[in-house]
Amino acid sequence: MTFRSTRVLAYLLSLLAFISLLNAAPPIINDAELVKGLDDKIGKLTLDEEVLSSKQLSEQLDRKTTELILPAINKKNLEDIYNSTVDGVGIITSVYKCKKCPHWHRSGCATCWILTADGVMVTNYHVFKGKDVAGFGVLTRDGKVAPVVEILAADKEHDILIFRVRGNGYKPLPLGNAQKVGGNAHIIAHPDSRFFTYTAGQVTRYYTSRNKKNCYWMGVTAEYCRGSSGGPVMDDAGNVIGMVSSTNSIYYPSKDPKKNPRGTFQMLVRNCVPVDAIRKLISSPNSK
Repeated sequence: MTFRSTRVLAYLLSLLAFISLLNAAPPIINDAELVKGLDDKIGKLTLDEEVLSSKQLSEQLDRKTTELILPAINKKNLEDIYNSTVDGVGIITSVYKCKKCPHWHRSGCATCWILTADGVMVTNYHVFKGKDVAGFGVLTRDGKVAPVVEILAADKEHDILIFRVRGNGYKPLPLGNAQKVGGNAHIIAHPDSRFFTYTAGQVTRYYTSRNKKNCYWMGVTAEYCRGSSGGPVMDDAGNVIGMVSSTNSIYYPSKDPKKNPRGTFQMLVRNCVPVDAIRKLISSPNSK
């Protein structure tokens, strides 16, 4: 086979792969089926002493840094960012037993994302802080349930928590660099248990927090709500440029405070953790 024919064959194969990608059926997610029995699965891990309780985990919240080998940054934009990154996103929840029945109960679900293939993941500090539960577990899109076994590093001010689950073979998302204002921002998260929902927008600005010292946020227009906490914010190449944290609502002052104390809703501000704040928690030869 000549050099020219080899190049033609390679081009045709890449073209066929691109066409098949365009024609691929979109993934259908059954929210109820996906988390069916999740409370019992994590509960069993708790009984088998594979899950650390919230009390045990809280003793590790003062860890400031962790040493990790990070995956390489993607340099090329992804043709299908959702299917290329969705398996790097997880569902994190906790379980507890009430005093009225013998069954396990699941708390509300939040979002986390995979940092390394050997089970290091990231979510918000507030997902763990103040919880009195038997333990936490993570569910990935393929149905795999893993126990949370350790907190590696945490930053309360910037709402970051890096933790480890048991297991290997996870699909990590590369940690990227700060996105410019006006640059694209892609989010996959679980708003109100609408699991693995994709939204997109732009970075609006970087700004200091009004309520926390030495803390700043990245604003985005990509939508999210409760349940999205801990969701990755990515650039066009699928690199993590930040993480969902919170929202603030802006209201126009009411002309009649007695009837309408808050006033008219105008805008939702979306506060995201900037990637540089996440990087500060990681000591690694390839973390820059």
